[in-house]
Amino acid sequence: MSPLLLKTLLSLAVILAALALSAMLRRVARRLGQQRDFARARIFQMSVVINVLCLVVALLLLGAVWGLSGDGVMVFATSLLALLGVALFASWSMLSNATAAIILFFSAPYRIGDRIRFLDGDNTVTGRVRHMGLVFITMEDEHGHHYTLPNNLLLQKTVIRLNSQNSTLPADQKHCR
Repeated sequence: MSPLLLKTLLSLAVILAALALSAMLRRVARRLGQQRDFARARIFQMSVVINVLCLVVALLLLGAVWGLSGDGVMVFATSLLALLGVALFASWSMLSNATAAIILFFSAPYRIGDRIRFLDGDNTVTGRVRHMGLVFITMEDEHGHHYTLPNNLLLQKTVIRLNSQNSTLPADQKHCR
């Protein structure tokens, strides 16, 4: 068998495996999202993240199949990472917000429509979750004001999921105003 034919068959196998893995992971995310009654937009965002990760893995494997040297790949990767590092240094929080969105998707401590109280000292916010995206969530209070909170803060600070029928809080009332 010729080396070109072997590389072509291996490339085809890598592409088919990446497509199958992507489809399987998207199906798992969709099923999990439907079981937890997530909005379609959140499920779609997770599908995009899964597709991008599978594409990156497939490209790395294709590079290995076609014989990209480790030195060439390392030079390219370090150049790309240096460029991304400079570009993302000022906006590192975007990456942490996207990572937090993935964690919130799979842990599901609350969902769209839930009443929550976000505790942050004097900046405590109580309201109903209206939107959950890759970077932030949007809350609406009882007066119709909209608040945008970054996803990474929702993992770092205390969030209380309030009962729909009862708007009072548990025994510790010191954080209420």
